[in-house]
Amino acid sequence: MSVKTLWGLIAGLVPVVWFGGLAIHFYRVNEAMGGFASRELMPTIVGLGGLGLLFTIPILIKLVRLASGSAKPKGSKAPATVDDSAASDFDPDAVIARYLEKKAAGETSFEVPEGAASRPVFGRKPA
Repeated sequence: MSVKTLWGLIAGLVPVVWFGGLAIHFYRVNEAMGGFASRELMPTIVGLGGLGLLFTIPILIKLVRLASGSAKPKGSKAPATVDDSAASDFDPDAVIARYLEKKAAGETSFEVPEGAASRPVFGRKPA
């Protein structure tokens, strides 16, 4: 287990301990008052307990991944991208230059090819 993983688990426990401690504190305050404020404090105690459980989920996921060995090793990163520009004869600079020449000559008109799929229309539909 690396230091980073251990530190992540410890840091993940902080909100769980905080909300759990507050829930226990308010429960004991309720008991000290003889249950007099149970109607007022129970939603707070339940909410704090729920938040504590919510913050427990990432810790449990991390522990399960750690135990099953599916956690990513330290050196595993995304594979380096392969340069496909050599395999393709597409030249984006040439396309832009051709477009700018047509635009300067006033020949820019866009026509939809016959086999093109229809695009969704937003707003009012033509009748």
